[in-house]
Amino acid sequence: MVAGLWSDKGSIAPLVAGYLALILLTIFGSAAVGVSMIAVNRVQAVADATVLFAHDRSVTRGIPNQQSLRTAAAEFLSTAPSAKRIAVSSVNLRVSGAISELELCARVTNPLGFGAMDICRIARAESFIVR
Repeated sequence: MVAGLWSDKGSIAPLVAGYLALILLTIFGSAAVGVSMIAVNRVQAVADATVLFAHDRSVTRGIPNQQSLRTAAAEFLSTAPSAKRIAVSSVNLRVSGAISELELCARVTNPLGFGAMDICRIARAESFIVR
């Protein structure tokens, strides 16, 4: 063999540093995805609870009243502990026959320090008349 063609001289430090960087990137990336999924579920839970609360209090003979729906939704969002944990940025309510629909957008801050994200979720409730 030719001397110097295969040299064992050098350091393994760049390889170890590269692997460490890859491991840290994977861990932080996975944590960010997990936190995002939890935030989406939290906003969806608040949207579901809000539309159920508001729909239940605004229904007369199976049909929800738009103004009562808005009032009840605002009441829930201002008093419920779960709603206080998110920063609600917008609430859109629609009534179509016996169906109430709510679109809730919230700004959720990431505890890992990756900034805030806007999350919008939709929830629906429907009345059933029991005879």
